[in-house]
Amino acid sequence: MAVILKEVKVKRTIYTFNTTPAFIKQYIDNCVNAGSRSDLFKNPNIAAGFYDEGNAASGAIRDAINKHALFPTKANYDLIFVKADFGRMWLNRYAGKVEVIANDNANRTTREEAATNILLSYLTPQKLKNAKKGKPEAPEIVAVNITTGEIDARIVNGADYQPSQTTFILIEVAAEATLRFVKDQLMIEATNKGQVVVKTAAKKGKYTHFVGLNSALYAIYAYAQNGRNQVSELSKPVFVRA
Repeated sequence: MAVILKEVKVKRTIYTFNTTPAFIKQYIDNCVNAGSRSDLFKNPNIAAGFYDEGNAASGAIRDAINKHALFPTKANYDLIFVKADFGRMWLNRYAGKVEVIANDNANRTTREEAATNILLSYLTPQKLKNAKKGKPEAPEIVAVNITTGEIDARIVNGADYQPSQTTFILIEVAAEATLRFVKDQLMIEATNKGQVVVKTAAKKGKYTHFVGLNSALYAIYAYAQNGRNQVSELSKPVFVRA
């Protein structure tokens, strides 16, 4: 008798709980770039025209942001969020298509394979099982400049990355800082003046958004925790200009 696997779903809260229009725009761009180039999700499995709709939704958000910058009226401000709502609608449709393909028996033999398939689309799979407590793996980070003074950072480890929390550290490169752990305590020592921002993403969060940054080059680090003493190694830095 064939084993019927429960479908792995996309974690939609990543883009439904974040209402920042610039984040939605960048998320659509990343999904279009990843999906349209993936053997699993590119045309004809997901039609090229559908990716064109994603590009149009992203462009509409960009145009609304630029229009408000030139003419900062309430109507133009509200329009940005209307366009972001349309962008989220496209993301929901994309997530539905990805779930069908990722869970097709021809494309996976285990739920873990289905979760890996979803990651190829840039989307994130829902949790498969309770995480094993212990020292978590070191985070792997990607980051992007959203607009002047704003940066988004994302953890791209696989579906098994499920720590209790992730701490992001953003440091202006000009500060010439060194980072090291003393037991479970992170020490930051800077030679020069420079901005340092620390944010914690609880409950297995994989994203954070930095605002109010200087026009400068930044290094972004992260580490994960399971409880007080189970601390991962510090990630490799990624460099982004705000």
